[in-house]
Amino acid sequence: MSTTSFRLDEDLEIKLDCIAQSMRRSKSWIINDALRCYIQREEKKQQMLRETEEALADLEAGNIVSGEAVMKWLESWGTQTEQDAPKL
Repeated sequence: MSTTSFRLDEDLEIKLDCIAQSMRRSKSWIINDALRCYIQREEKKQQMLRETEEALADLEAGNIVSGEAVMKWLESWGTQTEQDAPKL
């Protein structure tokens, strides 16, 4: 495990001390947990952005299925005339 130092605002330091004491955890554990949560959230945001950009590129390329075709397909589910998914 590596060591990183940084400046912490005084109000955060006070809150961190209080939380660490109430949780009976070290400040280091809390900081690692908070940073892990932050990084996971940011990674999800970046993944969503990439997926949105890919979807927009598909849209611009004309790779779409009409809502009407999708609805007909969905309405056929579970019937004797169930249809295959609409093609691009």
